[in-house]
Amino acid sequence: MSTVAEHRKLTQAELVAELCDRFGDDWRKWAFRCPRCSDIATGLDISIALTNYPRKGHDGQEVLASTVLGQECIGRILRPQGEERGCDWAAYGLLRGPWELVLPTGQSVWCFPIAPAAAHPAP
Repeated sequence: MSTVAEHRKLTQAELVAELCDRFGDDWRKWAFRCPRCSDIATGLDISIALTNYPRKGHDGQEVLASTVLGQECIGRILRPQGEERGCDWAAYGLLRGPWELVLPTGQSVWCFPIAPAAAHPAP
């Protein structure tokens, strides 16, 4: 079930440019591949899942799709509801990444690899 993805370090601007080149400017079409189960989820997939199963973050605020896209497998939203898609992997967990994203502040956060363009065709 587990797949191996190589570490990659890039800036936030580089990530956004690559996403736009591959999927266009609409973040709902951007897709990431979970390094553990290989599920590919788009921003729209995550948005729909959170609409159907809203949850609150540690700060008590509603979790937004833009907050978890590329950082959590869609299974973290769906599996507690009994759905079988995805797994419980998160890029910010004990085993981080595999991609390292450098923010403009110089701080690093972790994300999943971008999915291949052909892996999730446009609706």
